[in-house]
Amino acid sequence: MCKYYAEHQAMPPESDLEEMCRQMYPQLHSMVPKASFEDLLAVFRKKQAHFAERIEKNGIPEPRKPKVKKTEAEKLALKRAQRKAKKKKLKKQQEQANSLPDWQDDRFFFIAGYTSGGAPYGVTWEEMGLEPRETIE
Repeated sequence: MCKYYAEHQAMPPESDLEEMCRQMYPQLHSMVPKASFEDLLAVFRKKQAHFAERIEKNGIPEPRKPKVKKTEAEKLALKRAQRKAKKKKLKKQQEQANSLPDWQDDRFFFIAGYTSGGAPYGVTWEEMGLEPRETIE
């Protein structure tokens, strides 16, 4: 429709609209096998006024730019950067995990033990009157 509008400065008449639908139908049918030619033509007829309004308001849209495939070097550089970021993240997590001794965590100042279900028990930071990870003076 945009090509037709650019050439004729008007929306296509009924005869040209049907021809446009016939040209587009094979492509549409491959994407939506259940759609019939009549369905496509009905949608074009229904939306034609809306299309004209949008073209007049916004102008003819630019054609879509083809996707540019990345070269092998770009793909490798991207993978390297992702691996580097992952290593940095893991290192940061390990440093945070190592910053507290085994007998402490974010909830407990001192972990006395673990229940049979694996839940820790002991003295909490609140019971000690401290904020989590606060140092004792």
